[in-house]
Amino acid sequence: MNTAYPDSGGASVTVIPGEGRVSILYSSQPLPIPPHRSAYLARPDAVDVHPAVAISDAHDPSPSLKTLARHVARYGYAAVVPPGTKRDLAIAVDAFGGDWGDWSDGDRRAVVGIGSGAGIAAAVAGERTLPLVLLSPTFDGFTLPVVAPLLVLTTDPEEGSAQRTSGAGRWVVYRGLAPGFWNDASPDYASAASTDALQRLVDFLDRHLGMAAAA
Repeated sequence: MNTAYPDSGGASVTVIPGEGRVSILYSSQPLPIPPHRSAYLARPDAVDVHPAVAISDAHDPSPSLKTLARHVARYGYAAVVPPGTKRDLAIAVDAFGGDWGDWSDGDRRAVVGIGSGAGIAAAVAGERTLPLVLLSPTFDGFTLPVVAPLLVLTTDPEEGSAQRTSGAGRWVVYRGLAPGFWNDASPDYASAASTDALQRLVDFLDRHLGMAAAA
């Protein structure tokens, strides 16, 4: 049963059970820099600082990204979906351990870019040398960081092939599927591939943000 109560900032948060390792809270979260646009936050239901993940598809938080954030949070991470610009994504990433330091660990941060958000995610992660996951990315002339951990989960064996041959990161191709394969609200949804991709995403975060040892 869901239990709602006000958090320290006065917003409504909800405790929910589910798959994963922990119960979670979720709510809106104002960005710490004016004009204080709202991000979506899902995090473990524990008074602690948590490894933190920022997720973007270059659009404002959508139901599918909120669902993904809650999935990630259930494995012990503070997951934030900021508004869709590079500036907003950078503000969120830099707030981990800073303005949002009461619930996020600034030393354990990662970025997830989805679809057309791959470019801004790669830029923000690359500028900070942070672990990066790209899910169904749209490659459009940007350069992948080569000095940080990288996982690419794609359906197109050709897209990004030049960057893949550079040897950067781990690439997994789900052949014959459409980009929305991971999203259970999409007509492209493919259950087995989605389960595999989301598990790979969590395993990557565990490995590079230190949750594996704590689990």
